[in-house]
Amino acid sequence: MKDVVESVKSSKPVIIYDDKSVLAIPAEAVNVEVVKFMLKHCDEIRVALPWKRIVELGLNRFKVFNGNAIPLDFKSLSADDRAEFMKILAKGNLDLENVIYPGRIFVEEAKEGGVLERPSFAEASLDLARLSGFELAGVYAPLLNEGDIADFSFGLEFAKEMGLKAISINELIEFRLKNEKLVERIVTATLPTKFYGTFRAIGYKTPLGEIIVLVKGDVGKGFVPVRIHSECLTGDVFHSLRCDCGEQLERALKKIDREGKGVLIYMRGHEGRGIGLINKLMAYKLQEEGKDTVEANIELGYPPDLRSYGIAAQILIDLGVRSIRLMTNNPMKIEELKKYGFEVVREPIEIEPVDENKNYLKTKKEKLGHMICIND
Repeated sequence: MKDVVESVKSSKPVIIYDDKSVLAIPAEAVNVEVVKFMLKHCDEIRVALPWKRIVELGLNRFKVFNGNAIPLDFKSLSADDRAEFMKILAKGNLDLENVIYPGRIFVEEAKEGGVLERPSFAEASLDLARLSGFELAGVYAPLLNEGDIADFSFGLEFAKEMGLKAISINELIEFRLKNEKLVERIVTATLPTKFYGTFRAIGYKTPLGEIIVLVKGDVGKGFVPVRIHSECLTGDVFHSLRCDCGEQLERALKKIDREGKGVLIYMRGHEGRGIGLINKLMAYKLQEEGKDTVEANIELGYPPDLRSYGIAAQILIDLGVRSIRLMTNNPMKIEELKKYGFEVVREPIEIEPVDENKNYLKTKKEKLGHMICIND
């Protein structure tokens, strides 16, 4: 890690890889030569920023594009202006009058906790900045190999040829897990429930706030039934018909009770796919006016989905869980947990659609990739 940090401090980009490869560097370390190098060898350049920084800069006034990125330019398309723009984004003194929308630099929402919160390239570039003593702002660009995004083997050969350092997302995760922890187990108590038997209720302090985990049986051996459930007050408490959340919660708890073994993590901070309760209600209003659930989030100035599952992964590690039967329809949960080293088998948790939520479920399937079977 030391050689990687020394490299970026001297304004040399590094290769970060998992199955794909990117060039990455802290935003404060960017110069014109780095920008030109990325333009020559890479696809689109991305600037990874925590969401609160994006809001502080006023960039959430521009709509996100293709997931969680905002396409911008600064003054002109020159490499000098692009380098200046990236440094300004890191330091936070942006004049929006100089911003061009849409543009060709993609400002991307990244989790402040880095790869311990979400194991992706954006978060890895933030960690480069964090570990090097820079502001939390990273720049990365997918490396190209004859027009296609380069895989990890090409990235490693490219690094060797160009004299660049290389590090994998897994190595970043392992390094940070050895040196820090984002979750803290505070208390364990017995929780008898009316419908689902008795659990061990464990309280954790996390960057998302206080999280409760319900545990039953010995979860340190074999494949463990696990539900990572996003907080949904309207569905979980008031049994709203606009979503399937409450029924998924009930089904997961009943399954764990039947098997006498399992974990349910109730993810605070995930309300409305991360936008909060009031904003979720505003999204409902927009849906009543004709938007779908993804379009509504974007209209409100948010990405379609702000959630991540690294905090849940650390809780599972703390509980001693290694192999998971994950009750989910969301492929993102599966892929993220695998990157933290878990063996994951999916168990569908589909709920029969009703008229009130059929369009919502179709949008989740078609635009968010959820594995849902819906018959018209």
